Amino acid sequence: MYNGSPAVCSECAARSMRPLAEHHCVICSQSLSVAGANCRNPICNWTQLQRSFTRVGAVALFAAPLTNPVKAFKYDQGKAGWAVIFGRLIVGWMNNHAEEMAGIDLVIGNPSAADRKPLQHIEAIMVAAHAEDTTGRWPITTPDSPVLVKLQETPKSAGEGARWSAKMDAARAHAAALELQQSVRGKRILLVDDVFTTGATFHTVGKLLTEAGAAEVRGLVLARVPFAGS
Repeated sequence: MYNGSPAVCSECAARSMRPLAEHHCVICSQSLSVAGANCRNPICNWTQLQRSFTRVGAVALFAAPLTNPVKAFKYDQGKAGWAVIFGRLIVGWMNNHAEEMAGIDLVIGNPSAADRKPLQHIEAIMVAAHAEDTTGRWPITTPDSPVLVKLQETPKSAGEGARWSAKMDAARAHAAALELQQSVRGKRILLVDDVFTTGATFHTVGKLLTEAGAAEVRGLVLARVPFAGS
């Protein structure tokens, strides 16, 4: 489990995890019935300026066998070892999508609070990703010099099926608790998170970064939650 590499983990993921649909939204990676179909995710109908991010890629869909490991890593004590695997998957995605990484100046995690229990899960993934990028190919922020930090815990993001307004409220509270530690002016940023449901958090954190001068905010997640029936 821990003796692989980004290439090995990506190959295994391609065989076992549920991939993105052949036809998927170019903005949020949601499955589409046919190429060019209108995405049902409301935020994809906003302008790029309104969204505050350009697009979000995903390693796989949030479905078996990825669902339980992600949940266990986030919420169960003693599952921190998954950070190594997830970090490799993030680096593997970047290696396999070099054209989509073109122009990215900073790769940063969407931060969690220092007192988050059982661990700061995104930070753990980013530490692993930084270590797994052995050649320094990608501009992954040095773990001890974060671009963004979260000053305090906020209410958990509203789960799947919750009202859009509840998700947006949670996302705004999350963004309000963030603090920039470095300048992002003129930078093209890849913001990494674990799961994408509606894009509310990418919107609010993207707004924070673009208002601070970032030239672009793109996203990457381990898992994209599919719409029911997808």
